[in-house]
Amino acid sequence: MSTASPSSRIDLRVDAHKKSVISRAAALLGVNITQFIMERVFPEAERIVAENNRTRLSKEEWERFFAKLDETPKDLPELRRLMREPSIFVKS
Repeated sequence: MSTASPSSRIDLRVDAHKKSVISRAAALLGVNITQFIMERVFPEAERIVAENNRTRLSKEEWERFFAKLDETPKDLPELRRLMREPSIFVKS
């Protein structure tokens, strides 16, 4: 868990029974409710975000992607011209 001080707040509404169960579980582990929730929710949130950052391709899409990589590139005169110009990021 991060050692940075929390700077944001999340308000959560739950029914009395769920709060009681969560409080009891946190007490059994010797942590407060915030720690209990964050230690369980944050890793799952990271997993979900990571899972959704992946690009998945079917076999057919994968084959089309690699076929495109093997194609002869299009001639783009504007791009050739741009690449010949000195970079604005390099001091002359």
